[in-house]
Amino acid sequence: MKNHSTIIIGGGWAGLAAAVELSKHNIPVTVFEAAKQAGGRARTVTHNNTLLDNGQHLMIGAYHQMLSLLKTININYRDVFLQIPQQLEIIDLNRQTTVFKLKLPLLPAPINLLTGILSCPSLNLTSKLKTLYKFNKLLKTPLNKDISVEEWLNTAGLPAEYTNYLLKPLCLAALTTHPHEASARIFQTVLQQTFNGQASNTDLLIPAIDLGHVFPEAAIKYIESKGGQVFLEHRASKLNAINGKIQSIIVNDETIETTNVILATSAKSTEKLLSDIDNCMHIKQQLHNLNYEPVTTIYLQYNPQVRLPLPMMGAINGISEWIFDRSICRQPGLIAVVISANGLHMTLNNEQLSAKVATELAQQFPDWPAAESVMVIREKRATLRCIPDIDHFRPGIQTPVSNLRLCGDYVYIEENNQPGLPSTLEGAMRSGVKCAQQLIQEYL
Repeated sequence: MKNHSTIIIGGGWAGLAAAVELSKHNIPVTVFEAAKQAGGRARTVTHNNTLLDNGQHLMIGAYHQMLSLLKTININYRDVFLQIPQQLEIIDLNRQTTVFKLKLPLLPAPINLLTGILSCPSLNLTSKLKTLYKFNKLLKTPLNKDISVEEWLNTAGLPAEYTNYLLKPLCLAALTTHPHEASARIFQTVLQQTFNGQASNTDLLIPAIDLGHVFPEAAIKYIESKGGQVFLEHRASKLNAINGKIQSIIVNDETIETTNVILATSAKSTEKLLSDIDNCMHIKQQLHNLNYEPVTTIYLQYNPQVRLPLPMMGAINGISEWIFDRSICRQPGLIAVVISANGLHMTLNNEQLSAKVATELAQQFPDWPAAESVMVIREKRATLRCIPDIDHFRPGIQTPVSNLRLCGDYVYIEENNQPGLPSTLEGAMRSGVKCAQQLIQEYL
């Protein structure tokens, strides 16, 4: 029987973040990942000899935990991201026209937002002044009761263009939940962290290489350089608890003794691993009651000369929601279209969906040739459905088992009833680091 003092089950971004934080403090860890590669739902896949992400991701400058961890593992974020000032252009796919533009200059906050709105060509002067006053009030007024984003925005008094063309699409993108269902408290927190911090918080960070090279691969090298181990294709199937502590786990039919365990698995896998531990009944019920939303990414390969006017664009009144130009990833002619949450697209098969998206792009960009190939990637349980008061139903890091902790984008890590983050990579990494820090306290 082998013994590994500190074991992390799950090699996604949360588990690797926990492992990096522990390794930084010279605590060797063992990571067991069931899949053939690390990264979880943010990993690299291969199609037609091309490396693709299993979903097109967008980060922002407010992702401080991610940037800190990249620095720890000796990754210069400028080498793996294209960093650009926030520049959003929303197109109406019905009318094939641009309906909203907003560009924030490189100025300290909140001057950047002030200047960006005042120069916004999509708003008249009255609407600009109303937006500045009402949006500031929206961000600063505490929400004593969580309501839907739609209800929250309907009472804000903001210009309809700003609400419908910018804030609602941002809500769907950030929370992967439709505005009529999404938590206003969580969306307010996202907006506050984006617009109320330093100017760079609003910058867009678009991966310039595949996600596997952004974090997972370098994280594994760092963990191993600190005496840790990462095992792929090693599935944990059972936790053996005796007298309120995990004594051992079963991985690939082998029993491994341990002192501490961090579960960095998906909520569904965590629920299954806790099934035999009676005093985790409340956590199992919490996990069972959580609901999830899908994210669908359609990759269309065009002639290498095909380009978007901007690195990314938003879209309304169609199937497509966000369109990315992957030429910045050294993949000329590759266009990624992202669709968040449930919707009409989920009733279409891959061929029908691809045809619909290709038609929308052809109508919007009539000079483009036909796509040469298409790949559809559906993550059916991509993110937590961020409904009002969802934080009350999310499990915390600590469990009734003294040496067992949880981390992941579904875990609630805040204090004093502060709103949690939606299921983002930043949320996952913050969870992993905070979980590791709690464990580090026991070593001190």
